Amino acid sequence: MASVIFDRKDVELLIGQKLKDDEWKEKVPMLGCPIEKITSNEIEVEIFPNRPDMLSAEGFARAISMFLGIRKNIPSYTAKNSELSMSVEDSVRYIRPYVAGAVVKNVKLTSAMIASLMQVQEKLHQTAGRKRKKVAIGVHDFDAIKFPLKYYGAEPSSIKFIPLEGNKEMTLTEILKYHKKGRDYAHILDNAKKYPVIIDKQGVISFPPIINSERTKVKKTTKNLFIDVTGTDEKEVNAVLNIIVTSLADRGCSIEKIKIGNKETPNLMKGEMKVNVNHVNKLLGTNMDKNEINEMLKKMGLMIRADGVSIPCYRSDIMHEIDIIEDVAIAHGYMNFEPEIPDVPGTGKRLEERELDNVLREIMVGCGFQEVINLILTNEDDEFDKMQQPRISACKTLNPVTVECTMLRTNILASLMKTITQNKHNDFPQKIFEVGEVAILDANQETGVLHKTQLGCVMSNISINYKEITSVLDAFMKNLGKRYNLKPKADKSFIDSRCAEIFVEGISCGVIGEIHPQVLNNWRIEMPCAGFWVGVDELK
Repeated sequence: MASVIFDRKDVELLIGQKLKDDEWKEKVPMLGCPIEKITSNEIEVEIFPNRPDMLSAEGFARAISMFLGIRKNIPSYTAKNSELSMSVEDSVRYIRPYVAGAVVKNVKLTSAMIASLMQVQEKLHQTAGRKRKKVAIGVHDFDAIKFPLKYYGAEPSSIKFIPLEGNKEMTLTEILKYHKKGRDYAHILDNAKKYPVIIDKQGVISFPPIINSERTKVKKTTKNLFIDVTGTDEKEVNAVLNIIVTSLADRGCSIEKIKIGNKETPNLMKGEMKVNVNHVNKLLGTNMDKNEINEMLKKMGLMIRADGVSIPCYRSDIMHEIDIIEDVAIAHGYMNFEPEIPDVPGTGKRLEERELDNVLREIMVGCGFQEVINLILTNEDDEFDKMQQPRISACKTLNPVTVECTMLRTNILASLMKTITQNKHNDFPQKIFEVGEVAILDANQETGVLHKTQLGCVMSNISINYKEITSVLDAFMKNLGKRYNLKPKADKSFIDSRCAEIFVEGISCGVIGEIHPQVLNNWRIEMPCAGFWVGVDELK
C-alpha cells in the first residue's frame, strides 16, 4: 500500500463539498482507503495497489465524490487530435521498448496542483512503475520543446545535455556516475549497451528512466505540459499516462494526442466488459436486480450499458468480471453482508509435499542466509546468455507484454544472480537463498511441462571461494541428515576446477561452485560470487 498526503482544502474543493472529520474517518475507509491521519490542513491516506488512479488528489477526490453520491455523472474524457509526432527506433526494443505521450494545455499551476502532480508521479514510480524499472514518467514544459520527437537508443558517451537541476552538460555515462538521480537508478540500465533518450530538434529532453533535461523544466509560469511515459510493459505505460492526464483534466486542462509510430496516445476511450447479474448475486449471496447493481456500480464510477459494464480509461485495475463484482460488494458495504457458516466444514493444513520446503528454509536461515522470492517468469537473456548456458527448449510465453517475461525459468540460479545485481547498492556480504519452482519441458506430462522445486543459494563478498560455499553445503546436508559426495564437473556458469556435481545416495541432484568471472561481468557484479542449487525432489 502507498501512503499519500493530500491538501484537505484542495481535495474538498475537487470533491465539491466539505466533509466533517467523522465522515472522513467513517465513510471514506469503506471505499478501501483507510485514513491514517486527518487535520484541518492535511489528509494522510493509505491507497491499495489495485487503485493507482486514487494516488492523485484529483483521482482520489473523483472516487470519493462518486462513492458518497456527491457527484452524480460518470466522468468522460476526450483527447483532441494534433499534428505532433514522435518516431521510435528499433534500437530501444531490448532496452525500454514502449513509450506513450500526451500534451496538456491550459494548465494553471497552483501550489496544490504542483504538489499533487509531483506526488502522483513519485507514487506511480514506486508502485506501478516498480521504482521506475517497469514505468517512468517525464513531465516537461511543452513550449520549450521543438517537435517532432525521436525516441531511440544512444551510445552512452555520444550525446550531452544539461540534466534537471544541473548547470553543465554531461554525457549519459557521466550522469549515471555523478548525478544523484543517475546513481539512484543506474542499475536499471546495467545491462544496456545503449541508453534510451527522447530528443527534439534542439537535443535531449529526456533520459528515461533517469532524468529530464533542464531545458524543459516545468516552472510556475508554465502554461502547457508534455507528458512522456516509457517502460517495459505497454499496458502499464498507457495506464499510467491515462491516470495522469485524466487527473489534470479534472483541473480543467485540455488533453491533446501525439502520434507515436502508427498509434496515437493517450487512448481515453471507455472499455466494456460483460457481467452476468445472476453471477453477481451467486457470488455475493444477494438478490439484487439489474437496476440495483447499476446503482452500486455508479458509486464506483462504473455503469451498466446495453452490451456490458462501461469502464473508465483510468480504471486499469479492472481486468476480469470478478473485479466488477468486487466493486459491487464495496459499494454495497461489507458490513451489510450477513456472515454464514459454510455447509461443508473443513480445516486448513499445509500440503505434505511442502513440509520439506519449510525444513530447507529453516536450515538455510540457520546458516545465515536470507530468503528471497523471485518470479518463475524470466527471459532467455537472463536464463541462458548471462549464465553462459546454451539456449535449450523451454516453456515460452505467447505474445509476452514485456521483454523481461518471455519464458518460465529452467534453473533457479539465474534468478539469484539477478537479485544480487539488483542489490549492489546494499551492504556486502550478501547471502541469499530461494526455494522455488522451475519448469522443464516433458512430453510425458499432461500439460507438456514438469514443475520441479529447486533450492538455490548465492554468497557474494570481496573474498568468496569454493571452500566457503562447500562448507555451507556440508552444513546443509548434515542438518538434513543426508550423505553426499562431489564429483568434478565442467559447467560454463562456474570456474573450471572449482565446480562440482552434487550426488545424494548416488543420484545427481545439483551443482556447486564459484561463479565464472564472465558471468559476473554479464550481470555487472563486481564482487566474487559462489553458489549451488539442488533439486528438492531428489532430497526426499
